[in-house]
Amino acid sequence: MNNELPLSLKDIYSTGYTTDRKGERRKAIDSTVSEAEVNTLMKIVSDLKAVITLETGVAFGASAIAICYAKKDLQSVDKMHYGVDPNQSGFYANAASVSLEREKLDNQFTLLEGPSHTEIPKLIDRGVKLDFAFIDGWHTFDYTLIDFFLIDKMLKVGGMVAFHDMQALSKQKVLRFILSHRKYKIQKQYAVKGNESLIKTLKFFVWRGFKYPLLLRSWFYWHYQLFNSSGLIVLQKMQDFEPNYDFFKRF
Repeated sequence: MNNELPLSLKDIYSTGYTTDRKGERRKAIDSTVSEAEVNTLMKIVSDLKAVITLETGVAFGASAIAICYAKKDLQSVDKMHYGVDPNQSGFYANAASVSLEREKLDNQFTLLEGPSHTEIPKLIDRGVKLDFAFIDGWHTFDYTLIDFFLIDKMLKVGGMVAFHDMQALSKQKVLRFILSHRKYKIQKQYAVKGNESLIKTLKFFVWRGFKYPLLLRSWFYWHYQLFNSSGLIVLQKMQDFEPNYDFFKRF
């Protein structure tokens, strides 16, 4: 995999800004995935040789650029990245599309502008199968679970799904559902290793504990985020699985 970031991502991480369709500079760094996280997304896509991919929550486009860029040299006429976002032409003024055009990656990107619960079923009806998906949409339990539930219908066995902002207790609840109700395995080799100093890591730990005190009772927090500011986790689908109609297990 080429570890060199495309120019659009370099601009976001060096200046903190990107440009939308109106030509206006938009502050993007506070609402996007980190540089370490996009490198991890690119590695996953490269390792999987992922042809068909999807994400919920395109925003300013950092993850979309990374995913498309990671497979730009993949020799497949079918390669496509679907981005689901109800606010791309509204709030974000098509900033993601502008960057993808700049990188000449727009021919492998399809925007599905609308909520995921209305847009993803259209892909299911078409029989689209996914190699990789990235869930970074609305962070509540119900929306995250719906994103996963629909993506699971499309994800190939052996494919992977990544979740962002896992410091959200709502998302940790979804993770517990997945691990108890479906056949997925956490891929620890894709854990994002932070480059922060020990002092900065401790400050972040204290800040997060004060802001979200319930995290101190979270098994996920103590196992995966104690020394890491990233909220990215990656799961691999081990088999297609549907429980019996009356199955239930506490999660």
